[in-house]
Amino acid sequence: MPNHHRTGTLRIGALVAALCVSQMASAQTRYTGPQVSLVKIADGIYATSFPDLTDASMNGNGVVIVNESDVLVVDTQDTPEAARRVIAGIRKITRNPVRYVINTHWHGDHHFGNMVYRDAFPCVEFISHPNTREDTDKEMVPILRALVDTGLANYIAPLERNLAAGKAADGGPLSPAARAYYQKEISLYRWLNEQLRGVTTVTAGLTVADSLVFVRGDRRIVVRYLGRGNTRGDLTVWLPKERVLVTGDLLVNPIPYGFGSFLGEWTAVLDKLRATDAQTIVPGHGPIEHDFSYLAMMRALLESTLSQARAAAAKGLDLKATRLAVNVDSLRSRFTEGRAALVPAFDANFTVPAVERAWLEAMGRIDRKP
Repeated sequence: MPNHHRTGTLRIGALVAALCVSQMASAQTRYTGPQVSLVKIADGIYATSFPDLTDASMNGNGVVIVNESDVLVVDTQDTPEAARRVIAGIRKITRNPVRYVINTHWHGDHHFGNMVYRDAFPCVEFISHPNTREDTDKEMVPILRALVDTGLANYIAPLERNLAAGKAADGGPLSPAARAYYQKEISLYRWLNEQLRGVTTVTAGLTVADSLVFVRGDRRIVVRYLGRGNTRGDLTVWLPKERVLVTGDLLVNPIPYGFGSFLGEWTAVLDKLRATDAQTIVPGHGPIEHDFSYLAMMRALLESTLSQARAAAAKGLDLKATRLAVNVDSLRSRFTEGRAALVPAFDANFTVPAVERAWLEAMGRIDRKP
């Protein structure tokens, strides 16, 4: 089984690198933090929205559930500043305190804002799956340290060199638009580095190994663990009355993450999500969905990747040969929708890590214990 620290670092690195698939930056080159708004998706329920593409690629979606006397928040974004801006939005909606924060999984872009909620709401309780609590301590803390110490600097340095030389990555001259893009990316990385330097990870004081139901008047908030998928501790949140489903990174649009995943079990988890009658689906990243068409496409991708890897393993192929044997071109094109710039990000974030995980699963090299 591959080292989680390594795969986790690559996943965060690929996430940051995926910023380069966003549109060319505007004339503003100094990054000052994410644009945040709260979008009402049902009575008393709001999803965080990041209108800027760059911001959205960094921040995981969050959900704010305003009850009669308290507030429950699902995921807290990737930086303290993003969390502060979400909290400012909450305070415009209600005076009720945030009483519970649910972290859907251990990736830092969904919980680096926990410390801000802890400071703003002294009575807040943090909730996660036990595996998420363990992986946050064992995996995320060293990844965060590596990003702050050298990781982000390694992204900034080549951009600065290219900018100073007036050359693009391919050696050609920088156009004015490309120069503005490089300047904004450098500013963004520097801002992010300073933000992450101030992060103290806050892990859950309450853990949910199966399910937990909050009852608030006639509202039920069902926190469920449906099995291993994107990580080994994915929690989902289901509000049956409002028919709102919050999936964490079990669904990510348009580019799913394959790092450290469990493809065989993931398909079964998606089937359980599909069994709900959700009308509004909030994925871990990407636009809010109103049917299960993206989930079906995601399931087909997982099933195809796993079945091809199993066939390769049955023939005795090693990982290198399996990578050549697995072909997801037709499905990739459905996710990237003809946007050539998304293809490298799709392969970096899904194809490369997911084929490895599928091959390891087929070879029996992934721990079968949850």
